[in-house]
Amino acid sequence: MEGERHTEDDEGQRHTVEEGGQRSAEDDEAQRHTVEEGGQRSAEDDEAQRHTVEEGGQRSAEDDEAQRHTVEEGGQRSAENEYSREQGNMEIGGEEIGSSCPQHPFDPVRVKNKVINGDALTDDEKKSVLQNRWLAPQGYSYPKRTLGGKQLRYNPQWEKNYEWLSYSPSEDAAYCATCLCFNKVKGKNFSFLTKGFTDWKNAVGDKRGVIPRHSHSEGHQRATELAENFMLITQGQKKDIQSVISKQYDDKVMANRKALLSIIDIIVCLGKRNVPFRGNWEGSSENGNFNYFVNWKAQFDTTLKQHLETAAKNAKYISPQIQNDLIACCAEDIRETLINNIKTAKFFTVLADESMDISGIEQLSLCVRYVSGEGESSEIREDFLGFCPLTQQDAKTIATVILRQLTEWGLHTEYLRGQGYDGASTMSGHVSGVQKRISDVHPRAMYTHCRSHALNLVVVHGCSDLPIVRNTMSIIEEIAVFFSGSSARKGALEAETSKEGQTTKKSGIPLMSDTRWSSRSTTLSAFVEKFTAVHSVLEKMGVEKPSVSAKAATLRHSMESFETIITAVMVNEILGYIHPLTKLLQTTNLDILTAYEEARNMRQVIANQREDKGSRLCFEKATALANSIGVVPAKRRVSVRQTYRANVTTESVEDHYRINLFYPFLDHITAQLDERFAKNNKPPILASYLVPSSLKYLTPAREDEMLRWYHEDLPDQDTARQEIERWRHKFEDGPLPSFALEVLQKHNLSFFPNIKCMLKIFLTLPVTTCACERSFSAMRRLKTWLRSTMSNDRLTGLAMMHVHQKVEVDRENILRRWDASGHRRIQLAFD
Repeated sequence: MEGERHTEDDEGQRHTVEEGGQRSAEDDEAQRHTVEEGGQRSAEDDEAQRHTVEEGGQRSAEDDEAQRHTVEEGGQRSAENEYSREQGNMEIGGEEIGSSCPQHPFDPVRVKNKVINGDALTDDEKKSVLQNRWLAPQGYSYPKRTLGGKQLRYNPQWEKNYEWLSYSPSEDAAYCATCLCFNKVKGKNFSFLTKGFTDWKNAVGDKRGVIPRHSHSEGHQRATELAENFMLITQGQKKDIQSVISKQYDDKVMANRKALLSIIDIIVCLGKRNVPFRGNWEGSSENGNFNYFVNWKAQFDTTLKQHLETAAKNAKYISPQIQNDLIACCAEDIRETLINNIKTAKFFTVLADESMDISGIEQLSLCVRYVSGEGESSEIREDFLGFCPLTQQDAKTIATVILRQLTEWGLHTEYLRGQGYDGASTMSGHVSGVQKRISDVHPRAMYTHCRSHALNLVVVHGCSDLPIVRNTMSIIEEIAVFFSGSSARKGALEAETSKEGQTTKKSGIPLMSDTRWSSRSTTLSAFVEKFTAVHSVLEKMGVEKPSVSAKAATLRHSMESFETIITAVMVNEILGYIHPLTKLLQTTNLDILTAYEEARNMRQVIANQREDKGSRLCFEKATALANSIGVVPAKRRVSVRQTYRANVTTESVEDHYRINLFYPFLDHITAQLDERFAKNNKPPILASYLVPSSLKYLTPAREDEMLRWYHEDLPDQDTARQEIERWRHKFEDGPLPSFALEVLQKHNLSFFPNIKCMLKIFLTLPVTTCACERSFSAMRRLKTWLRSTMSNDRLTGLAMMHVHQKVEVDRENILRRWDASGHRRIQLAFD
């Protein structure tokens, strides 16, 4: 110990205090004080005490109880006589102590309250507590406390011997920095963690020293070890704390991770390829695809093989429950990727539709449409986000489920700019339908009736409202059902078709469906194409097959009616114009204006057939088919009183079917198109006039209405009109783009932020709900009769993987999600 030792009062206590290099010793009974301004002091009392102070500014004192006080600051301190306080003082034990230093950033009291309340400290807080200490400013004197009749104060020299000590100037107390961060063991010395240590008399010493006793306590030793490991980790010099304990543990963690990652690989592959996981039980084991591929992969994956051989039976992590957990984590990882893309695009619209699965549960499919990417990579996306089972099918329930689910997935519904549903009253009702309820919450979310559903209604009504067309379609449907009901009949039809030299892509005659949009056109086309082969097979079966002869004869006689033949030919001709639009509407990169324009163009082409030779061509083709089976073209008899069928008097057979069939069907189709594809001038669609080829139609009135609607979404509202004028000037000359998506892809819109925003929202508006229909197709492939007990969570997880096969999944993230989702027996050592 530096300095010299001295003895102080009759009781044999010695105290040495150093402050700024010089300190004073006091004795209430008979002490003398000598202060030397040069930094040296000597004191002698009547009891023969000596005090020697080196000019270096260090002195120590020891009492009979082995208490030592040493203070060092800058090597020198000044001695003060009967320490006098400055402003801002407090009192403890009847004596004022300085509080001129309010709670300092390095004061341990900052984190003490969090520790007492049981709150976890952040890594930054732990690092600050361990690395930093409060240092007394120059001239600062530690407060005195009356302990055992003596005036004692905190000795900063203790911090030199016990680096964990941390002094609190606001409480005049000492704390243990390591225990504040890591000590969870309560004991006798817990005051270093809760209220602070203040017993300066018993601070150090061999017998009653509290500080050294605390430093050897179990809780402090454990906390010190954890603190050292923590600092090494934060400095990048050490791996995870548990990994440091032993190399064996580190190897075990890596092996566990590798084994689980192999299992995740198998789940992802099976999920994306829609391969069923489970199989039949053979005794106590299941012979399913998942277990098969796990065992197959273990043949060349030694880590997975060792895991399966050494793990406990209930800790192999290949059970159906673990499969469900990992499938759910895969779905969350894919959905998180999609949600981040949607948030980047900012604006989006929701697409929703319902369908019942094989187990009778009504599933609501939710998809989102948005514009992804910038510049040439811009594209319109319609992404499936999941299935939601419905307990009720009323508008209130569906609207609540849609908004709640979008919020739970992390989407900001204030950026919802459109709704796309079918035309059912529950969804489209303008009084209390789903679209109205959501519009009440988000008025800028415009509803669009699915254009594919609307076009399908045009075909359905066209084929069912006219009696002559309805009857013919029923006959054709019965013929399709007849051949589809037996493989022998279908084989006979294919053999007859090949004999006639016809080659077709599809076998038989496809069945019709009210919900499959192109089914009528496909069925009619196949019937007309295979007409003679169908007639031949029915004729043979009417003679050779007693079991079906009556049915075959009836269908053959129906086909031999010229009215059936010419109706099938004419309807097939008109539906042939509609079929390409049906396919076009199922594409994703299609904006709502283009959909309306294509429908109106198709309507005009169909209407022109009335003036052209469409009727003549159909009659000639029907006559050729009739002649091939020996049927003479004829018209029905004319009755005096006509009630249920068209019976206009005409001179020829061709005129009869042109006036009574071709024109009515043509007019009915065009009327339906006019009604269901009427020009839409809603404010959001006015942004379509910003497409350069349509700029000339952007009148001042339309511009005002458009800007009023988009005002809140524009990034620079004050310059929107000037920007439109610059936009007009930009496209005064040169080729003019005709599509909004083309504008985003091929033109730099950095100087036109408002126009870019309006075009993106316009492209976001829904056109169809085909994305939902595709998800239902995936659902039917997933949840079959053999898999009808599949849970909803498993169904959604597998559907997400199957639908989004091109979305890459992060196996490490999936493993982290799974590990964080619950307490796991397997050691993975993730934070």
